[in-house]
Amino acid sequence: MNQSKPSIAIVEDDTDQLHSIEEFLLDSGYSVWGAGSAEAFYKGFTVQPVDVVLLDLGLPGEDGLSVASLLKSRPEVGVIILSARDSLDDRLAGMRAGADRYLVKPVNLLELAANIDATASRLAPRAAVDPVGSLAAVAVPASTAACWVLAMKDWVLSSPQGKRLQLTTHEFMFLQQLLRADGQPVPKRDLSTHLFGARAQNGAERLNLLLTRLRKKAAEAFCEPLPVKTLHQIGYAFTASAQLVQDTQRLH
Repeated sequence: MNQSKPSIAIVEDDTDQLHSIEEFLLDSGYSVWGAGSAEAFYKGFTVQPVDVVLLDLGLPGEDGLSVASLLKSRPEVGVIILSARDSLDDRLAGMRAGADRYLVKPVNLLELAANIDATASRLAPRAAVDPVGSLAAVAVPASTAACWVLAMKDWVLSSPQGKRLQLTTHEFMFLQQLLRADGQPVPKRDLSTHLFGARAQNGAERLNLLLTRLRKKAAEAFCEPLPVKTLHQIGYAFTASAQLVQDTQRLH
């Protein structure tokens, strides 16, 4: 197998279509696995992350647009929607949800492979972008220099060395709950309810996916692991000294 080819996940509830695409891509030298629902994809992704996700919209339970939206804040993962819905509104909804490309079924498999390669070719530059963006460095005073700092207003996490990471809404809410627990584990059920709502499906898998991407972003921004410990069957805990502040300006 050509190791330079991107790895692929196919999220498709039609078994025949899934197997047809999977067989073609495997024969073409790609590393591929499939899932028949959003829940199965979340479980698989936490174990085996991929470069490009081929995503059907009409999935059982949580739909494809929701999955695309969740992956939107992970720029190192490309999303290609494969759907029989061909209206302009559907296409726009898919692109707004975060898809890189929208292909209408039935898809020519050679065209699909070309779209996968074109999407993957842009992933490295996007992943290499500084997650903090153009934010100016903020000096952290001696009183907070030995601990992690989460700015409530700015949604910025600062490391003990003063490096900073801009957070998404769910990343901020996740860390806020952990820091408020003062080192004690926070149950997954409580986190899922707080982040996604009491009736949200696949809460544990969505938390795992969120933490996976947050750990990667943190490693790139801080050059050190994020001090979040996973307690299996229990929840998560922030294991380092940390404090909450109102905003980064008050660190001066």
